[in-house]
Amino acid sequence: MVAGRIPRLLKLIALLQSGRVYNSAQLASECEVSRRTVFRDLKTLHESGIYVLYDEEKQGYSLPWKTILPFKDLTFEEALALFVLCQDLDQTTVGLPFDQFARSASTKVLNRLPDSLRESVIDAAQTISVWCTPINPEVLSATHHKNLFQAAISKKNVRIQYTSAGTAKPQSTMLSPYHILYANRQWYAVGRSSVDRGIKAFPILKIVKSEVLDESFKRPSRFKLDRYLSNSWDPIRGSGKAVPVKIRFQSSVAQMVSQISWNPTQQIRKLKGGMIEFRARVDDLEQIVNWTLSFGDQAEVISPRAFRDLIQQRASDIAQIYSN
Repeated sequence: MVAGRIPRLLKLIALLQSGRVYNSAQLASECEVSRRTVFRDLKTLHESGIYVLYDEEKQGYSLPWKTILPFKDLTFEEALALFVLCQDLDQTTVGLPFDQFARSASTKVLNRLPDSLRESVIDAAQTISVWCTPINPEVLSATHHKNLFQAAISKKNVRIQYTSAGTAKPQSTMLSPYHILYANRQWYAVGRSSVDRGIKAFPILKIVKSEVLDESFKRPSRFKLDRYLSNSWDPIRGSGKAVPVKIRFQSSVAQMVSQISWNPTQQIRKLKGGMIEFRARVDDLEQIVNWTLSFGDQAEVISPRAFRDLIQQRASDIAQIYSN
């Protein structure tokens, strides 16, 4: 390697890991080289396994993590966490298309650890397990998962057919998948639909046919997943009009409800006797009916009245089933 290039590459890595996003001109100025040299150095880093990220919104480059951290410098806790999470993820079918690669990657990291550290991690891992809620492998379609992930990563449009509640025949649309999301025990493709002419979330389990197209798309810089989800309790958004809800939980479930962040707008108020009052703003009341009913008689909807009526109707339907 040309003399002086190693110090420059190390300086480039330090700049990219500083937490600031640099464009090519700024990197060239800091390293006192031309932009062409910067692009050549970035290519060298990529070929060495150091993947520099490009932020389309900020029009710059960054390394958000310590990319070149040697495996031997991993702490016991870091190595244990990586090994346990990746190994258990592969042993539980959660519909993650690349779970097997997470397992093999963690094994490679483990094999490169110092002997004493590797033995300690393997021994400790026998006492820790992470159970992910499994999905029936018979309903998973590796083809559709692979196509949607590939389309999102390569920024290619995909033609899909999907089933929808209330329709007898599958519907068709061209989708530009901006983001792949795992929520509520299943995967969603979030992107612009040619039919709806807006951003929409499609459950991948509902897709019956998919084809990655040659046509590329450009993800809008204004698109942010958090902004899209907003106050939604579910990726399948409702009207978008936030509705304030108030639910009273009995003391037997109050602690469990309080310790989980169910919604970014939630507020918890403690009541007498260990009870709590749960408040949040949601896009669609239907989204949280099943969640509320899952607490049985330990939850009571206080407001709005429309929400109480939904719960009452569903409870009446359930009672009718068991009254026969």
